[in-house]
Amino acid sequence: MNVFTTPQFLETAGAVFFPAKRRELVVFRVDGRLLRLLVVDGRVVETMPFYDYPQPLDAWRGPVTERWFFPRSVVRTIEVPERTGPEPVGLQPSPYVDWSRFSDEAAFQAHVAASAQVKANDAARQRRRVERELGPLEFRWHDERPEVFTACVRWKSSQYRETGVGDMFADERNVELFRRLVASGVVKVASLFAGSTLIAAHFGAHTDRRFAWWVPAYDPAQAKFSPGRLLLLELLRESQRLGDLEFDFLIGDEKYKFGFATHNRVIGPIGAPPVSRLVSALAKKQVKAWLERHPAALQRARALKQRFGV
Repeated sequence: MNVFTTPQFLETAGAVFFPAKRRELVVFRVDGRLLRLLVVDGRVVETMPFYDYPQPLDAWRGPVTERWFFPRSVVRTIEVPERTGPEPVGLQPSPYVDWSRFSDEAAFQAHVAASAQVKANDAARQRRRVERELGPLEFRWHDERPEVFTACVRWKSSQYRETGVGDMFADERNVELFRRLVASGVVKVASLFAGSTLIAAHFGAHTDRRFAWWVPAYDPAQAKFSPGRLLLLELLRESQRLGDLEFDFLIGDEKYKFGFATHNRVIGPIGAPPVSRLVSALAKKQVKAWLERHPAALQRARALKQRFGV
């Protein structure tokens, strides 16, 4: 199961985002799938910051509650070569590496080399370049130094602002979420130094022999060295060496993910949505279509969403 299905994540997120409310974890059966979900004051939590999707449980012997619908879980799983294009509207990709496909690191590297999405020679060239200019690379799977945690938050905040999606770490609760997940051992803080210079960091979940590529960040002053890519390669290598079952890239359609991945979980709604949700979705679609025809209004709406989270 992925990190979003673990009691550790759900209980930590519940304590951070709903501290004064009654919370419990309940296993629901939705369209034949068993989902462990957070329930707050009797209502199922469907969205939280950094909450991608709950993965169905492989097995469960406890009580189960029936539920008709959940907006985001695994609809199906396919091999990457079977993917012919972007998912249909309403669905999202979640690519991952199934390590059982590879007997050793050389076999995985051969898989990567065969992909048009990954330029292996570029990574080797950048590694030589950064070591020549800054010093030898040093990778740590889990770096407990507080300055690494702080740098990861700072760099990711800057990236959020520059891309215009809204700074997730401007809300201190989101920082606290990762601080607690690190303290509990759910999240590993990886670091990549070149000489004495920290060039990249990453918050990754490591649960149930699955590693999640979650919050990557790098020093923009060192962008010419592709530090994020170099750190990703180190994490992939270490995950395979540790005997993990998967390296999960989580939700995202970035091309580079599919250069490494073997499989793709297609994420979307499961079960039958209530009529009220269908009406709301139709209204949102109509409003979006109108905004797209009126650029000035669309720009104002985006500014409001970024500022107030509406």
